[in-house]
Amino acid sequence: MNDHQIDEYCDRWLWWCLTRRLYVPSGKLNILARLQPRRSPVRETDARLDPEMPYFNSALHGLFDEEGREDEAACFLGVYWYDAKIKQVAAELKCARGTVYNRARKFAQDAIRMSKALRKAQDAMSAECSKSVEQNSSLVD
Repeated sequence: MNDHQIDEYCDRWLWWCLTRRLYVPSGKLNILARLQPRRSPVRETDARLDPEMPYFNSALHGLFDEEGREDEAACFLGVYWYDAKIKQVAAELKCARGTVYNRARKFAQDAIRMSKALRKAQDAMSAECSKSVEQNSSLVD
């Protein structure tokens, strides 16, 4: 994947993360909250079902927990999640601005690679599991 494709993929992930809350019914507002003017639009946008994003999200969390990847993780979060000022992130990490983007994209590439492996493993395990369930269920009346 080139840099532009990686950026688009991470933007899809960000949108996927931000729309997860739309699947849970909102809680009841108390009387004081109902009297306040609404801060968000009345109609929420539709949440997109993206079959690749749960695996990518799992891979990211796995990479965040890995030791020695703190700088790459900070760059990834600064660029894609927090939309931080890159000059400030670079100053904190004592590196150039281009290095921040390179580290963020490398981290994303590693997560994409890991997400494909997770998906393959999940598909392999679910195929075996469903076969045994189907075979066992046919024997029971």
